[in-house]
Amino acid sequence: MAARLFREEDAELELLAHKRIALIGYGNLGRAFALNLRDSGVRITIGNLEDIYAARARADGFEVLPIDQATQRSDVLVMLVSDEVMPNAYLEMVSPNLKRGDTLVFASGYNIAFGFIEPPSFVDVVMVAPRMVGAGVREKFLSGEGFLSFVGVERDATGAAWETALALAKGVGS
Repeated sequence: MAARLFREEDAELELLAHKRIALIGYGNLGRAFALNLRDSGVRITIGNLEDIYAARARADGFEVLPIDQATQRSDVLVMLVSDEVMPNAYLEMVSPNLKRGDTLVFASGYNIAFGFIEPPSFVDVVMVAPRMVGAGVREKFLSGEGFLSFVGVERDATGAAWETALALAKGVGS
């Protein structure tokens, strides 16, 4: 598909209303995604290790579960841990718990492009990649300015991958 510019009116945030969404990781970009999605009216769960990021997510009012449990309870998984640790986290805690029709969302195409993560054929694989760090994502959202993101679909197993990707992009403020 050729490059295309999407706008706010191209996405329907309501599509996320009946989705069970888990953000995996609550670091730099994870916190901004979580706060922005919540402020957009989207219910989410955080999947994280027991560390300072989990404590911060709880302090921010989010339900925090171990990554494998968050994966089991969700049908949209937004992978926001660093590219370096993502392959192991995916193999050990996410992959065994994927179900037919789930959507895997990445904020970076690195692990997919280089084959470090190979999702099964029965899940949607999409990318919503803001072109700035997490603090900027949150700041632009709060100011109402919006920001650019790369949005793409690697695999559309359900026929609804684009709609999900665009709704998530809208929910985070892109």
